[in-house]
Amino acid sequence: MNARQSAAETESVSEEGAPSARSADRILRAAAELANTHGVAGATIAAVCRRSGLPVSSVYWHFEDKDGLFSEVIRHSFAEWLVTVPRWEAEDGTTLGQGVRNVVGASYRTLGMIPDFMRVGMQVLLEKGDTYGKTRRAFLDCRLQVRRMISAWVRRVEPSASADRADDVATLVVAFADGAAVGSQIYPDWDSEEYVDLMSGMLTCLPPDDTAAY
Repeated sequence: MNARQSAAETESVSEEGAPSARSADRILRAAAELANTHGVAGATIAAVCRRSGLPVSSVYWHFEDKDGLFSEVIRHSFAEWLVTVPRWEAEDGTTLGQGVRNVVGASYRTLGMIPDFMRVGMQVLLEKGDTYGKTRRAFLDCRLQVRRMISAWVRRVEPSASADRADDVATLVVAFADGAAVGSQIYPDWDSEEYVDLMSGMLTCLPPDDTAAY
């Protein structure tokens, strides 16, 4: 009997006899909780099984390995986070600074609570080797998606901005989000609104884009 057969017999199944998606959710939740308290390195498969109440075979039914498990933790958390923050939409008359204040302000308040995708991703981002290669790529993919969304928004708000200028602004906003997440954990008097105002003021004062005509 292989691991998948064993898992199918020990975990809940759907009416059609397929493994229940609920078990995967329990495993993802357990892995995220353990990464929060013990770090990704300390969140072993055995610990995930104990926390989720499911056998090892269940983990390997849904996920290829620990790296695959945590890459899915990132994707799942990122998808949940995206629906909680305002969309990057360019309303008539919106300036770059105003848009950043409106959208980024709400986003940074949630980032201050360190969503699982950021907590896990930032732990593995600087890891050397391929131990968490899939997890690192999943985190970088999430960051790239956000950067592309912001870059497209910048081009709509400022049609004269070049693609490079829009990408630079998007990269700056994403990097600022990284710093805001870390800062909120370091400084007891951290005020996200204050730093969002500083960021939006900086963007309002940006010089004209000299490359737009080229």
